[in-house]
Parts: sequence; C-alpha cells; structure tokens
Amino acid sequence: MARSKWTLMLIPHDNERVRSVQVSSNSVRAVLSVILIAVLLSASFSIGFFVKQNQQWRAQRLERENLLLAAEVGEMRGQMQYLSKALDVLAEKDESYRLISGLPVDADGNPVHTTVAPVANGLRPGVAQQVAAAAGDLRTLMRRAGILRQSMDQAIVTLKANTDRLEATPSIAPADGPLSSLFSRGRKHPVLRISRPHKGIDIAAPVGEPIMAPAKGRVTFAGARSGGYGQMVEIDHGYGYVTRFAHASRILVRTGQQVQRGDQIALVGATGLTSGPHLHYEVEVNGSQVDPLNFIMADVIPD
Repeated sequence: MARSKWTLMLIPHDNERVRSVQVSSNSVRAVLSVILIAVLLSASFSIGFFVKQNQQWRAQRLERENLLLAAEVGEMRGQMQYLSKALDVLAEKDESYRLISGLPVDADGNPVHTTVAPVANGLRPGVAQQVAAAAGDLRTLMRRAGILRQSMDQAIVTLKANTDRLEATPSIAPADGPLSSLFSRGRKHPVLRISRPHKGIDIAAPVGEPIMAPAKGRVTFAGARSGGYGQMVEIDHGYGYVTRFAHASRILVRTGQQVQRGDQIALVGATGLTSGPHLHYEVEVNGSQVDPLNFIMADVIPD
C-alpha cells in the first residue's frame, strides 16, 4: 500500500517560481508531536514556576505574619504580667478586708495549669508556644479576677453590715452623771416601797442635762408614757436593739425621726413616778431587757 504524502507549496510574492516540497504523513505527525510536546513542556515549566513563586510569596507572608504576631504576643504577655502584679496587690487588700470583716481568708487565685487548645496551622513552633502560653496566662488572670471580685464583694458587704451594726449598737452613756440605781430583777422601789424589777439603770443628773442617743436609730415613741415613765423617748436601732429614756423634762425629737449617736433627744427631768431628777435608761435586745451597763463604754461618760 502506498504511503500518503503531504505537499507543501511555497509561493513567493515576486516572479520566482513556485516551489513544492513533499513530506510523508509520518513526518508531519512526528513534527506535530514534537511541537505539541514542546508546548506541553513549556506550559508545565511555566505553571511550576508560578506555583513555586506563589508558594515562596505565601511563605514570606506567613513569616512576616509570624514575626508580627510574635511581637504582639510578647507585648500582650508583658501587659498581662503588669496585670498579674496589680491582681497580687488587690489580693493582699482583699485579705485585709476579709480579716477586718471576720471572714475566712481563702488564698486562691494562684496560677492554674490548663489544657491549651491546638493553635492554627502555619505558626512557627516558637510563636505557637508563645500564643499557647499567653492563652493560658489570660485564662488564669480571668479566673483570678473573677475570684477576687467575688471575694471583695463579699468582704465589702460584710464590712458594710458590720459597720451598720456597730453604728446601731448602743455604746455610750446617754447622760453625764453618776449611777444612782443599777439594773435588777428585784429592787425596792424608792416611791412605791415595794420590790419590783428595775429594767434599766438610773443616772443622776440635774434637770435640763442633755440626754443623747447612744447609737443611730429611728424614734418610735416620743411623749408621755404610763407606768411611771413620764415623758419618754424610745428608739429602735435595728438589729434587735431598742432603748428607752424616761422621766425627761423636755423632749427634743419626734416620732419617726432618724437620729445619730450623740444627738440630743431630750433633757433630764423628774416626770412620772420618781423621787427626784434623773434619767432612767433601758436597753432591750430582741425583746428581752438587758443590763445597759453592758453597752456603755468609756465608763459612763458620753462622747
């Protein structure tokens, strides 16, 4: 069988003769194959070159990002160290507040070892370790801050309650003068001449001597009271404390009025069932009469 051939005709633009070249089909296919292979190789080399360039560019970008991240993490850890020192100072103050408040001191908030979540791919090992350490430090600081906040809140609430209770606790003598009669479960009454309980103490003082509130509270009664009290003032201090001041010559407060320790509430007199001018002072705790001397400091001299 005759092999097919290809004829290539070369036609010049001038008057030269036309030339023709005959080539076999195999030769044409061989030439076309060589050209195709060359094109494919060139395309492969070009693609490989651009891929390699892109990888290098990405690697350089990641390296720059690693360096920037490492710098930011380093700065952040420095700030967290400063915050940790501030928390140490707050922990010392919290301990003092709790001691003053009478609360137990729980030394907590120390660094805790926590499992660090895997970091993102692409970070250098050193940077990854810094990020993991920073994450652990941040969790520790947040935990310490939360514990301190709860502890200080508790201490402040307790301190306020203790302060309010101290302000409401009778602690001064309501008048200046010597004791003329003590608290007693059975005492011979100087006027009635019979034995009966003496629910308070008597402070001898001239008519017009100031009578002062022994603690802050609210006046629940101000006026004439039966049962021999005469002109009397009663104060509810809260926390179960109630005080009464009898035989006054003049009352200086009204019912419902708020008073503070040391405020003048009345003047000593001799109203009611009494043998002479003096202040009859009672203290009641949770509904029970108690000895007022247990609530008088600095002898019996008012502040």
